[in-house]
Amino acid sequence: MKSLTAWPRNVALYLFLLCWTVPSTVLAQEPTIRLAGVVSEERIAPLLEALMARIPRAKLSYERLSAAQIAAAAKQSANAPFDIALLSSPDIAVSVANEGYAASDETVGAVAPVQWRNEVFGFWPDPAVIVLRRDVFTERMPRTRIELVRALEQNSSRLSRRVGIVNIGIDDVSYLLASQDSIRTSLYWRLMRAFGGAKARIYDTTDDLMDTLQAGELDVLYNVPLSTLPIGENMLEGMEIIAPQDYVLAVPWVAFMPKGAPNLGDARVVLRALLSPVSKPALSEVGLTYSKGFPGLDSLQSIELGPELLVFRDTIKRSKFLDIWFQMVVD
Repeated sequence: MKSLTAWPRNVALYLFLLCWTVPSTVLAQEPTIRLAGVVSEERIAPLLEALMARIPRAKLSYERLSAAQIAAAAKQSANAPFDIALLSSPDIAVSVANEGYAASDETVGAVAPVQWRNEVFGFWPDPAVIVLRRDVFTERMPRTRIELVRALEQNSSRLSRRVGIVNIGIDDVSYLLASQDSIRTSLYWRLMRAFGGAKARIYDTTDDLMDTLQAGELDVLYNVPLSTLPIGENMLEGMEIIAPQDYVLAVPWVAFMPKGAPNLGDARVVLRALLSPVSKPALSEVGLTYSKGFPGLDSLQSIELGPELLVFRDTIKRSKFLDIWFQMVVD
């Protein structure tokens, strides 16, 4: 039988070995930080590679989800299916945070270009632009909303079925842009009526809109996020991107961490890396950038993060807004 005096020595030796071996085991395991976003896996790949290069011990996984799916998943009380969400619908992110489902981090907030309550972090303002076919507007290219309205009203027959817009009842970003337009210019509903007069084609998604543009079937596109367009040498021949001279709306791409994320500690490290200036080249590869020489962005008006974004998410207000929009554009 072992003496009682032997036990303290044995316990001390056990604790020593435990402290020596556990760190090695932890370091050998690569934590997996799960990201969810609204862009394709192919498009996001350069950004993930850049982040993993900056944090060698981290392993990143990615799943493409819609903004609605991201919001629903973030509201799970525990075991959210992702640690970081990246999306282009700041109003939805603010709604999630406002309901108490987003984790707070002051350190991340300190490096973010814009943030709200240290829970929703903006990392790039996406300008909404107009795309026009040059040979259709030979006399003068419309560069303001009033010029676009007049061009549509005066050439409704020639432009019939040649105008493309995205369904704001389906696409979250398009709805946000429409609602923000309506409070910034008294011309908005006149412009929607002009779209209706030109029998504008309405698409469920921006991808559908781009497919029709590439087929050469459209001459006018309105409120198109710059991030969805090929820029420079890849731009479609004969088309010109117009940043409206009256004002350019910019939708902030945002990130947040759900409170139910199982790996919040490592997610904070990745999010700080994403929001740091050194990640800009990787964001550029993903298409979340624009040339410093891109004309017309002096009038950029970035949509601010905050509870004001929730006004048009009210069910009754949204329903009324959509009713008027469809009356103008479709009827």
